[in-house]
Amino acid sequence: TRKKYWDEGQHNVFAYYPYVKNVNDVEDFTFTVALDQNAPASAGKLGGYEASDLMFAKVEAVSHSDGKVSLSFKHMMSKCVVNVLKGEKFEGELPKDIAVHIYNTVTTANLNLANGSVEKHAHGNRKTITMKKLSNEKFEAVVIPQNIERRTPLIEISMGGIAYLLEYSLSFKPGNQHTINLTVNTSPDQEKFEIAIDPGVNDWN
Repeated sequence: TRKKYWDEGQHNVFAYYPYVKNVNDVEDFTFTVALDQNAPASAGKLGGYEASDLMFAKVEAVSHSDGKVSLSFKHMMSKCVVNVLKGEKFEGELPKDIAVHIYNTVTTANLNLANGSVEKHAHGNRKTITMKKLSNEKFEAVVIPQNIERRTPLIEISMGGIAYLLEYSLSFKPGNQHTINLTVNTSPDQEKFEIAIDPGVNDWN
């Protein structure tokens, strides 16, 4: 922690996490979420999910006489949670190799650190995110706020050596958690395999 010495005027204080050494432009800061958010922390570096969770705080018009400055951080990105639920017709246990990916999302954003706004990069390429695996039943990922159109593959779930692509329209909003419940029926080694989608949205606290 480095001490900062102020003059007698008023100041706007802003902060962000995780730390990025080189901020190219305070009002047009380029930030990219990790493609492999299941990657663990190593050698002093954050894991893929944690490095993608950009948080921001700002306090305006503070002065030296105000004393300690309290900062309240907010999530600038969207969080996507996928719960894999076994339906009544699912046979056996979920395979240990189960993995979930998010398709067709722009992974680069332009951020204005002066006012805390975020927009997906206008010319960013759509890529695939590997979600962080918390268990065989729960996955999570940080996503740049954006709209995914219907008839566009959004979720891939792979298990038992077989991959299934699911189409869905979704509007990822900043600071929101989007939960998708996938109910699977019949084990993946059978000819018929059904997946039902049940989405929900709430604040990301």
